[in-house]
Amino acid sequence: MITTHEILEKSRAAGQRLPYNEAAVLFAGAVRLAAASDSTLRGRLVRIDDAGGLHVEGFDEQAPEAEPAYLAPELLSADAPDKNDPKVQVYAAGVLGYELLTGRLAPPPGQAPGPELTGPLGDVVRRALAVDRRERIEDLRELHEEVEEIQPRPPAEGERNILSALRNRLSRPPPEKEALAKLIDKLHQLEAQVAQLGKAQARLEASQRESSETIERFEVGQTRVDRAGRRRQSVVAPAMAVAAFTAAAILAAAWAFGLLAIPARLAPPFATNAPPRPAPEPAEVAPPARDAAVAETKPAPSGSKRAAAEPTPAPAEPKPAPAEATPSPEATAATPATAEAGADAGSEAAADNANADAGLAVGTDAGTAQPAAAPIAPPPPRRQASSRAAMLHALALSQVRRGEDALEQGNAGEALASFRAALENEPTIAVAFRGLGMAYAMQGHDSEAVQAYDKYLRLMPNALDAPGIRRSMLDLKARANAGAKK
Repeated sequence: MITTHEILEKSRAAGQRLPYNEAAVLFAGAVRLAAASDSTLRGRLVRIDDAGGLHVEGFDEQAPEAEPAYLAPELLSADAPDKNDPKVQVYAAGVLGYELLTGRLAPPPGQAPGPELTGPLGDVVRRALAVDRRERIEDLRELHEEVEEIQPRPPAEGERNILSALRNRLSRPPPEKEALAKLIDKLHQLEAQVAQLGKAQARLEASQRESSETIERFEVGQTRVDRAGRRRQSVVAPAMAVAAFTAAAILAAAWAFGLLAIPARLAPPFATNAPPRPAPEPAEVAPPARDAAVAETKPAPSGSKRAAAEPTPAPAEPKPAPAEATPSPEATAATPATAEAGADAGSEAAADNANADAGLAVGTDAGTAQPAAAPIAPPPPRRQASSRAAMLHALALSQVRRGEDALEQGNAGEALASFRAALENEPTIAVAFRGLGMAYAMQGHDSEAVQAYDKYLRLMPNALDAPGIRRSMLDLKARANAGAKK
């Protein structure tokens, strides 16, 4: 709401005077309301609301006087009447009419108005301002009747329109103040946007911290799983290898010492490549005493030509000795030699078995040798880099969706922050460049929008929206060129 006092102050400050029609309507309305409620008028008590309605507030006689020009001359004397005296009220109404019609301050109490007050309505105001109260109009009701004869009340809607126009014209600040007010409003809007951006940045940083913590927890768990897998593998695989080699060595030693007879057709692979083991010489069995002379043979001299020319005949198979026969010393001496030769062959076979890649083969009923099963290879370690890349990709997609939501709400600043955060997590995500182009275009940054669209098309030249993006780039370039020419 605006008061009549404010209207008069602004018009005087601008060096202007209220149009007669507006001043007369406002004065007639104020007198009408004061007469209806028997109120003493002051400029600060007459108000116009936003809809153009006129209101007169009650006068407080005990309150300090804020507008001494409205005081009647008799109030300054010793026997001053009451401020709500009818003729005192008429004088106050006359002061309001004088200021509205002339645009000047009212003359001091006891001084009659000058020639600036003209016209029929001015004559009524001059009688209301008579210094001698005997010449003054009797009361507000009589003043209202005289004003009504000169300035009839317009229709309610017309009066409201006149007063509303008066209020709107004088409520508007001067051009320089209006420009300053607009600048202040812009600053307030920028401050609000900065605050919103700060809140959005805080939320984004919080989400990034949560994502980083999630990734770290995931990596720690992955590392523990990998360590546990390697521990199980490092315990089981060597144990299986040691058991296989131990079993192979035991079998080789047993075969070498003759405790385990393996036919030639079932011989293991490592035995086929080894040189044939010399057959041990059969132990000589002592003949009975009655055949001792026949059993002895004379060897040929070692230096004779016949012995060198003729091949050495194979030794005859020994005849089985009776159970009670006692072995001769030569046979007893031959037994340790045979055992020693077997031990040497066993050690050679064990060495060949240790260097062989395949395990010991076991014969089947068909007579073919089957190699032992190869040890199970340990599973390859999982790649932590791929898991981190997957997490960063998911985080980048989430930030792109957040930026697209901000674009739908018309918040280009928040959208830019989200798309930039997505590109920090995954620099090659194409949809983030498309969102950057849209946000820059909304803000009027045409060159930045063209650059962002170009990066998007380089990453996805065959995208479904590529033709539309190219048309948008042409429009943005044209607009940027037009702005540069201006």
